[in-house]
Amino acid sequence: MKFMLTFRLLPEKRDQAISRFIKTGGQPPRGVKLVGRWTSADTSEGFDLVETDDPKALTEFALQWSDLLSLNVVPVVDDAELSEVLQRRG
Repeated sequence: MKFMLTFRLLPEKRDQAISRFIKTGGQPPRGVKLVGRWTSADTSEGFDLVETDDPKALTEFALQWSDLLSLNVVPVVDDAELSEVLQRRG
């Protein structure tokens, strides 16, 4: 299943967040595949598209950053998946 993580940098934690990202590369734990990441040009917010069937691993990923970022995690479907659902609806 795919999830969109949206994040907003806590301004007072900016330097710590940069340091952690440089150290870790922002990679998720085992069981979560990072499909893509986009960050705003001012670096204040961004989006991670991840794929996992393991809610515990997804929670671990969020927990790795929740002290430095405000996070929101939403399950998402791509257009092909949405099309299947809409066609079944008739």
